[in-house]
Amino acid sequence: MWNSKSKCKARDGSRVYVMCVAVAMLVGACGGPQNVAEERARRAGANQGDILIGAAWPWSSREDGMYGEGMQMAVDEINASGGVLGRPLRILKEDDHESVNEGRLVAQRFANNLDVVAVIGHLNSHVSIPAASIYETAGILMLTPASTSPELTRLGFKRVFRSVNNDEKVSREMVAYALEKGYGRVVICYVRNEYGLGLANAFEQGATEVGIEIVDRQSYDPASSNHPRSFGRMLDEWKDQDFDAIFLAGMPPQAGYFVAQARTSGIRAPIFGGDALDSMEMVESAGPASEGVVVASVFHPDNPRPEVQRFDRAFFARYGKRPDSWAARGYEAVRLLAHAMEVAGSTVPDEVAAALRGLDGWSGITGTFSFDANGDVVGNAMVRAIVRDRQFAFLEDGAVASSAGRAPVKNVAAR
Repeated sequence: MWNSKSKCKARDGSRVYVMCVAVAMLVGACGGPQNVAEERARRAGANQGDILIGAAWPWSSREDGMYGEGMQMAVDEINASGGVLGRPLRILKEDDHESVNEGRLVAQRFANNLDVVAVIGHLNSHVSIPAASIYETAGILMLTPASTSPELTRLGFKRVFRSVNNDEKVSREMVAYALEKGYGRVVICYVRNEYGLGLANAFEQGATEVGIEIVDRQSYDPASSNHPRSFGRMLDEWKDQDFDAIFLAGMPPQAGYFVAQARTSGIRAPIFGGDALDSMEMVESAGPASEGVVVASVFHPDNPRPEVQRFDRAFFARYGKRPDSWAARGYEAVRLLAHAMEVAGSTVPDEVAAALRGLDGWSGITGTFSFDANGDVVGNAMVRAIVRDRQFAFLEDGAVASSAGRAPVKNVAAR
């Protein structure tokens, strides 16, 4: 869910140029974009062999999460039950290294494989946005369980979907939380990139609309905020101001450094923030100061919903550990695509896309799924978690839900 490029950089000429070059390479190699999409659809319509789904992710740098375990569990369950339309699913992994250039290369490799009908990914919005152009041209359906920039689904593409709430919806959840807690005066700290700016702007707009005063807002550069003393000037200014809480639109580890330094400087105001803080990396970089930080999330295994509890038990039985939010996202994305293919009676990308847009409240472990015309999920609720004893505890109706007798869950952050 994070976006490491600013909006102005995301729209600069160099990025557009390189995107155009990538698309041109695809078109030149395959005889035109329409021919590529048509050939992929023709092969998918033949209903032969394994169903190939790409998994674009920074696999080498995200080893602390359980995303891959969740995906594999879903694939194994589906194949053990006869597959999709009587055919087995097969995942093809490619590592984008959280890089725009590597992301384009990954997208190109999937595009060159005319048997790939869908791609699940990417993690980072700044990678997903240029990759989406390649997938759309090649006739591949793209489903991201992580990238939250609203820009992704405003490109006019008909095969691009997001199975998580975007930044605007996350901000609304945290505005609601601030209202519930009675935070009438809030300061905002945000990372100076597309993710932080977008979340901060959306939170400020939503907060202002309901009468919450934004006392001040300050930003930090992620490239130069990698040590515990990076936030001194900001916090020195805030020590003399009157506010009720801090909204943190940041990313670990820097967000954790901010939390630690805020407490060291004597600021005791509650800190709450977006889904990128749903990360043990944030907890570890903040240390004991992370206690009490509240974050938005898509999943917690202590959520009492029956779907969540079934998944929690099954995951623990298979892996001997409780699922984190990334296990849930990976599992959900595979199950969602498989369901859409069954509904469509086809693996042809356009037909699967139509089935996704026709969903009416499909119930998954991270929520209930319907999609709007842009490919954004509709009506999928967020949950909240609070750091207690260096772990994330589920917040239910303003209280910490009990997880006595259960192993703690460690979540990793979206980007």
